[in-house]
Amino acid sequence: MDNYLEIETAIKRVFSSFRHDIKSVLNHTMSGGEYRVLSLIASGVNKTSDLAKKLEVSASHITSLTDALVARSLITRERSSQDRRIIELSLTKEAEHYVKEISEKKRELIINRFSVFTPEEQKEFKRLLKKLADSI
Repeated sequence: MDNYLEIETAIKRVFSSFRHDIKSVLNHTMSGGEYRVLSLIASGVNKTSDLAKKLEVSASHITSLTDALVARSLITRERSSQDRRIIELSLTKEAEHYVKEISEKKRELIINRFSVFTPEEQKEFKRLLKKLADSI
């Protein structure tokens, strides 16, 4: 039982710290969900239904997020030229720059955080984390 509590406490500390760091990287200008939507659109996921599946949230939640991003001129909505029923999302130039900048800052943050591990420990941690994620 003590081992469980130690693991739970450590996980909470790590998650809390990462959440705080990510908010700082985002300069408290947008939510993590909004950033994830921008990042996925940048990677080619450009339909609300696909975003909802990737993020495992409802379509109405994605609509709410994308409405906010449209209002901030970070994404645009356009009807598909192949199928007029489909609305495609794309990043504005400002959002493209923002995603690139934040991605680099997040990369630096992760590299810095994991520098406490040796390369072998990083490899083992990655393996264990993937094993845990795959079991969920």
